[in-house]
Amino acid sequence: MRFGSAIVIALMIVSAVATSSRSARVLCPSQDRPTQPLPPARFEDGPVIAQADLVSDFDGWIAGMRATNPDLSIRVDPAALDRKAAEIRRSLNSPMSRRIAWEHFALLNPVLRDAHAGVQMPDYREALQAHIAAGGRIVPIEVRFGRDGVLRVFAVAPGTVGVQPGDQVEAVNGHLASEMVREMLLRSIGDSDLGRRAWVSRRFAMLYWQLYGDTGQYDLTMRSASTNCRRVIRMEGGTSLPPALQPDPPAKDQFGWRILDGDIGYLRADGFDPPFKDALASFAKTAFTAFSQAHIKALIIDVRENGGGDDPLWQQSLMEYITTKPYAQLSRYVQRITKAHADPGDVVGTVRRGDFKDRFTPTPVNPIRFAGPVYILDGPYSYSATIQFLVAAQDFGIAKIAGEETGALSCQTGQVARLEMPRTGLSASTPAIAYTRPSGVGCRRGVMPDVVVPIDQVRPDNTLAALVSRIAR
Repeated sequence: MRFGSAIVIALMIVSAVATSSRSARVLCPSQDRPTQPLPPARFEDGPVIAQADLVSDFDGWIAGMRATNPDLSIRVDPAALDRKAAEIRRSLNSPMSRRIAWEHFALLNPVLRDAHAGVQMPDYREALQAHIAAGGRIVPIEVRFGRDGVLRVFAVAPGTVGVQPGDQVEAVNGHLASEMVREMLLRSIGDSDLGRRAWVSRRFAMLYWQLYGDTGQYDLTMRSASTNCRRVIRMEGGTSLPPALQPDPPAKDQFGWRILDGDIGYLRADGFDPPFKDALASFAKTAFTAFSQAHIKALIIDVRENGGGDDPLWQQSLMEYITTKPYAQLSRYVQRITKAHADPGDVVGTVRRGDFKDRFTPTPVNPIRFAGPVYILDGPYSYSATIQFLVAAQDFGIAKIAGEETGALSCQTGQVARLEMPRTGLSASTPAIAYTRPSGVGCRRGVMPDVVVPIDQVRPDNTLAALVSRIAR
């Protein structure tokens, strides 16, 4: 044998041994897979609706949107809307339960490109809570999409073993994650693909229940984030709703504050809903008093989990403590006059367009107002009034926006009107006003960050740590 050939063979042997050794280190332990079949899935289908009534409600929904929305073309491709509506209408060719009707109607939701517009099952939070109270169960994990686009565990039900945050969800009860995500996204509301994925992940338990039913126990096919091993685990269904699905979340859970290393103040606001008004006002006063006493050097306001609410909450309880500048959250608007928002002399049904010149001015003196640098940390779930807060702060130079482009468009809609669907009982809505952000530009994109920080939805503390590091530098 030639010397060179011997060396090559020896290297191949060493490489093979090394590869074998590496493989041995990641061999996954054998496991006992569930052998007993799961109970059949139980659905809450609601009443059966006649075919003519399905068509009547669907046509009424489309007509209601056209009569209430000030200008559908701001968000919607009119031709795409007409094509999809015609396709859905043709599918309404036999009697259906309310749940199945929703499966058909909701296929229009993504076309509307607006999380304020669409159709959903009625009072789904209360319905899911009632389902649990009656002995039903839900999928026992919360999920988020990783930066790799994979569905991963975010949190698990109390007492759960064998599943860790970060683990990849490959299937639930044999339904592949890719299949489930596809079916959910096809029916989700949202301004963009990113926004719809954020909405789906936070309502995964509800959407799974509606599409695949409740089996009491759930077989989860998981791939470990730490070992890359796959296993199938049978788990009891969850008996408590995740925060985004709670009908009446406690106000105390919506807000939090602390002082981080480097004398950086941190304030978290997860909601601007009217019921939280007094709680937010009290919380903000307490937090900013502590920030003032600690002489913080910078402030982070975290709105990654804030789906919106009413503008006065962030105006009175956040802006009041971070600026003296006059500001506004819009520059122009187009509004359909409805009975709920008509002024004396207005003609209901007409469309009004105009410039917005007013400014909101904080009180000139506030002893606990913070005058240093402010960073507002956004996420793909930030929406509605939260986007209004972001653009007001950004366009008037009040704070820097940190994170990535939002899943919500930077020019928002509002004055959401409910559209009656009396025969199916489904819940439909559309906005009656559309806003242009103060700068007047950028409406077709989300809010772009001033400070780019990778958003990790699975491990949100990583994002916060990255921002703190940027501020410290």
